[in-house]
Formats: sequence, C-alpha cells, structure tokens
Amino acid sequence: MMQAAARQLCSAKIAAWLPRARQGPRSYLQYGLVRSLAVTAKEPEYHTGGNFEGHHMFHRKAPFTFRNGEQIPELQVAYETWGHLNAKRDNAILLQCGMSASSHACSHARNPAPGWWEDYIGPGRPLDTNLFFVICTNNLGGCYGSSGPSSFDSKTGKRFGSTFPRFEVQDQVAAQFLLMDHLGISKVHACVGSSLGGMQSVCAAAMFPDRVGKFVSISACAKSFPGSMAFRHAQRQAIMSDPHWKGGDYYDGPLPANGLRLARQLGTITYRSGLEWQQRFGQSLAKGVTKREGLKNEFMIESYLAHQGEKWVNAYDPNSLLWISKAMDGFSMEKPDKDGKLSLLEGLKPAMMPALVIGVQHDVLFPVWQQKEIADTLRQAGNRRVVYYELDSVYGHDSFLLDAVAIGPAVKGHLEQEPEGARHLWEDLAASAMGFLQASAQRGNQADSMRDIFRALAQGEKEVERDRLKSMVKLVWSGRVNEAAVDKAFDAMAKEPLMQLEEFMAMRQVLSEAMSDPYLP
Repeated sequence: MMQAAARQLCSAKIAAWLPRARQGPRSYLQYGLVRSLAVTAKEPEYHTGGNFEGHHMFHRKAPFTFRNGEQIPELQVAYETWGHLNAKRDNAILLQCGMSASSHACSHARNPAPGWWEDYIGPGRPLDTNLFFVICTNNLGGCYGSSGPSSFDSKTGKRFGSTFPRFEVQDQVAAQFLLMDHLGISKVHACVGSSLGGMQSVCAAAMFPDRVGKFVSISACAKSFPGSMAFRHAQRQAIMSDPHWKGGDYYDGPLPANGLRLARQLGTITYRSGLEWQQRFGQSLAKGVTKREGLKNEFMIESYLAHQGEKWVNAYDPNSLLWISKAMDGFSMEKPDKDGKLSLLEGLKPAMMPALVIGVQHDVLFPVWQQKEIADTLRQAGNRRVVYYELDSVYGHDSFLLDAVAIGPAVKGHLEQEPEGARHLWEDLAASAMGFLQASAQRGNQADSMRDIFRALAQGEKEVERDRLKSMVKLVWSGRVNEAAVDKAFDAMAKEPLMQLEEFMAMRQVLSEAMSDPYLP
C-alpha cells in the first residue's frame, strides 16, 4: 500500500514538473494528422547554424589510439545532456547520432534552437528526462566540436586535414565510452542510435556488453553492403573532384563548395523515398517557372535538391563526410568463428541484452533486410529478448528524424519496460517525493499539511477520491500515525467516494488524535 501511495504521490507531484509533457500529445497528434492527410514539406532540424553555445567538452590530454594503431595526441568529444544523472549513476542513455548531426539533439536552456531529435527528448517523451540522463555526442571525425579533420593538431598548431587518421565505427564508440568514464558512468541504461548511430548502438552492445543495459538500433546495419557503399562512394567522388579540395588540405583557401553541394544532393536522394517525392512533388514545376526551356532547374524536385545542397555549404565540413563515410563503408561486426571464417553470428554473441531493432520499408540507404539481419542474428546467437519492427513510413531513411508518431512509442516502451526497465527509477522518484513531503509536513502545522495534501491530489479540481486521500495521509505521516485509526476515521466520517476540502479539513481533530495514539507497526 505504501508503495502504491508513493507512486500516486509521485505522479501528482511530477505533474507539476511537466509543462512540456502536457505538450506531448500535441506533437504526436500533429504527426498523425500529417500522415492521414498528405505528405507535407517536412525537414529534419539539423544544428548547422554555427551556434555551438551550450555544449560541453570532454578534453582528454592523452593520446587516443585508433584500432589501426595510429594516434592523435589528444581527444576532444563535444557533448550535450538533458535530465539529471541520479545518485546511482544508472539512468544514463547514450544517444548516438547520424553522420552529419551535431550533439544538439534537443533544445535546452543553454541553446534554445530546436535539435534533430526534438520530439523524442523531454519530460514524458520517448527519452523521458524525468527518468533518464540523456547524453549525445558529436561523433569522432565530425566538425561540431569533436576531434576530426577540421580540428587542430596540438603538435603542429594546424588543422589536421589529410593527416587525420582513418578510423572505424568502433573507434567512435570507444571515444564515447571514454566520455562515459569521464562522467563516472560505469553502465548506461541504454544505447539508442539511428543510421550511423544505430550501427554504433549495435557495436557498443557487442564491444561493451557489461556496460550496456539495453540498445535500440534504427535504420542501421551490422555490416555495410555494396548498395549503400556505392552511394557514399559517389558522394566522396563529388567532393574529391572539386579542384578546391586539394587532397583534404583546403582550410587556408576556398572551400570545395561545389563538390559539397553535389555530395549533399546525392545524399538527400538516399535519405528520402521516391514515394514521398511522388506525392509531394510529382512533375510539378518550381515556383516562378511557367514553361520548360533550356537546362535550368525547372521541376520542384530539382529546386528542392539544389536547396538541400546549398544550405550545407559552410555548415558541414567536406572532410568529415569523407572520413566518416569511409568508416561506415568498412563497418562490420563480424569476427572469426572456430574455423577462422568471418561470422556475424560470432561478432554479435556478446550482445545478450534486450534489443529493439527498427527498419523502414522505403529506406533505400539501409534496406530493411539489414535490420532483419541484425534481429535474426541476435536471436540465433541466443538472445531471447529481441524485438523487430518494420515500418511503412513514407519518409524513407529519414523516418527516424521525421516520424516520431511511429517510432517514438516503440522506443519509449523498450526503454521503460521490464526487465532492465524504469521501475526502479520511478520508485526512486516516489521515495524522494515521499521524503520531501514528509519533511515538509513535519515543518508545518497539521492544517497546512492537510491543505497541501488535498491540493496536490486535486490538481485544481474541487473533489478528490477518498481512498487517495486516506493513502496520502498514511504516507505523509508515516511513522507518526496509527494507520488503523486513520482507517477508522475515514470509515466514520467519509461516507462518499469523493471528498471536498471542507469535508477533509473537518477530520483534522480525529486525525490529530490518530497521530497521538501509540503506533505499533
């Protein structure tokens, strides 16, 4: 009874702490309306405006050694956080992002700009900050604060450029877990990732099985396949064919902007689906175009792609695309089996924690058979806690950014359900709230305490359920009140299932007597 009452109290108190949670249904309903009516002009919120205020910096002043044996003299990892790390340090979620995203996954007081997973992070949302401490990093090799080709080599004082070592996805994960060490987090509640981040979540689960409680992998793979490798090859060729690229050492001269524009246009084609564009654009002419002539951009799809390429100039470093895409191409979780043959089954054997794998049917960059391969291999390896979802979202690969109504509930359910769920976190919150109210009740007089109890439960209503009031009285005055006497008082004076404040306050004298009775538990 005490635990149930504590949860009731926790719910009542937390309701006052959740101004954004009350907005949650608004976001999901809006998404549902979009899905039911038409495909609209919906684009991800990438943090590419140059405003990096608010991120933290983990600066490791010691060499970082890559899997290939190469080193950089120091390691920097830019990261942002939401929520609070609890005393046990067991409520952390490592959010792992895509190739071109920054650490700014969601707005916060230090940076109010919308993040790339804005609808997923916050009170009551899939990554619930009432429960979890969410950490998102800029990937190793990126250009938003973490060590990469555009960062400075402390030995030379110049940007790394072409001298930055080739790295693997496993190196990116290793850097993230060095950050976890720095934060004093021995085990994360979960790794959650999509696209490249989904590759990292699978990788983290197998590399650090004792440090990952659960994982979520969305639109990703356990081994790259030639189709996606070909797309990324074409993007790299677009950049490397630009005469301003200069082998990667262009930082003192013009940006290889034309190559970056074309690379981004190619990437955009792989991120969305033809079905979406058929519904959204068809063969419609671009704004201001009245007839087809010459070779200029005349269709809406052409103008759209040109815009996508243009906005990436001076917002993303071309070398980061090259280095990270190479790491993605070479990614494989295979390990030699007993016969020496590379085996995905062998590589995923350590990942026995609860797993959620999500694929999207219209994803051309990471086809759904790759996500099915992850789930099937995990099950073959002996993992009995694998859930696989396949979505029909029209947004293709970018669905993880744009379709929160389809993906969000699955992620939230996986993170919070038992085993290895959020029950202990809710119980900790309930215990904290109970302790707070008990301390407050002891400092004030009985009448004020009774009014506070009623108003906390009423939430603006005039009446409160009798049984909830009874449970709360026992909870707030636990150890000071005779519970049998409280039951007797409510049975005698509260005949109706609902009570008003005046009726509750009329019980003050008899409850005072219950507090003075000897309490023998």
